[in-house]
Amino acid sequence: MSMLLFKQIDSNLIGVKKIDSSIFSSKEINQVLIINKISSKKRALEILSTKSLLNQMGEDREITYNSYGAPQISKDKYISISHSAELVSIILSENKCGLDIEKISNRAIKIFNRFEKQKKLIEKDSDLATLIWSAKECIFKLYQKGNINFKEDIIISKIDSKKNKISVLFKEEKIILNYQKINNHFLVYFCS
Repeated sequence: MSMLLFKQIDSNLIGVKKIDSSIFSSKEINQVLIINKISSKKRALEILSTKSLLNQMGEDREITYNSYGAPQISKDKYISISHSAELVSIILSENKCGLDIEKISNRAIKIFNRFEKQKKLIEKDSDLATLIWSAKECIFKLYQKGNINFKEDIIISKIDSKKNKISVLFKEEKIILNYQKINNHFLVYFCS
């Protein structure tokens, strides 16, 4: 199954697709390596998978990036993109949006002190640590201007697992994020 999720939320469209090297030829991969001046096959597959998913979502416009590295698609539409080791995810919206996808692992526990000051939130819960990390990444992608202190500027105030909502205080502004678990990943997104 290459397309895991294709979801319309008001004027927002979310797509999630498996990164599958078997659907791209060696020639396509090498072309991306040369054009983008990169040496990572993994990064080339992310680029190809992103373009493929974007086309499946009905968009054929080129993705550009602002001076902070945030993706842009046009003046009348917003985009946010995220990759994990296995999946690519995209949100398209008429309003500012952000999303992040993370594979659930112990990695988030290992770096927890670098992004979260509320240590009592977690002991050895890789699900919770990954969800918090993904929520903070989502806010970073929503903001699109860099220069964010993940520990001080993004405070997780509540996780409502019944409604799949995360309340975040970002630079004194309250933001409600949505999330869902897809296989062994968390997808966290904001769309107004």
